[in-house]
Amino acid sequence: MNDKAKARAKLVVMLVVSVAMLGVACSRGDRDDAGSGVSHPPTSTTRLLEDAPAPDPVTPDGVAVAALKEIYTWQPVTEDQGASLTRARKWLGPSMIRMLDSSPTGLETPKTTLQWADWAKAKARVEAFTFASGDKPPAGADPNIQQFKIGIEQTVVYPNGRKEKLPPATVIATVVRTPDGWRLDAFR
Repeated sequence: MNDKAKARAKLVVMLVVSVAMLGVACSRGDRDDAGSGVSHPPTSTTRLLEDAPAPDPVTPDGVAVAALKEIYTWQPVTEDQGASLTRARKWLGPSMIRMLDSSPTGLETPKTTLQWADWAKAKARVEAFTFASGDKPPAGADPNIQQFKIGIEQTVVYPNGRKEKLPPATVIATVVRTPDGWRLDAFR
């Protein structure tokens, strides 16, 4: 057997052992009734995050989460598309305020949908759940500017209680330190 074949064989063995160990680790439960045969419904990380306290809205990541929650929460019955950005004004930094106060091109606002009119007709609202990624922001040269990955999940809520999940999204939020505290200055 040549050296390449030996290396490949070792890699295969390591992969098989790793998968087996992962399977054992995933099957162990830390619940009192683990192994009892009781089935537990799967829980997404996001659903677990909903139970965690919201980030402090004076911290950079807390401002990004609060601002984007406001921006991605829509009221089609009472608002025009893009109005959520105006609602979020208190969380916005200088670049976004300038954009908001200028004549918008539509490129800057979150992409709503062609369903807006249908939601308005059905008297539905779109609720947003936002959360900061656990990833540490990259260290930048300027301590007054930080970026965070923010996850966004939206749910259309109808008056009869029916809920419809929209596809999740992730944005990169840029927050800046202003005299009034941290503010969301861009997101993409």
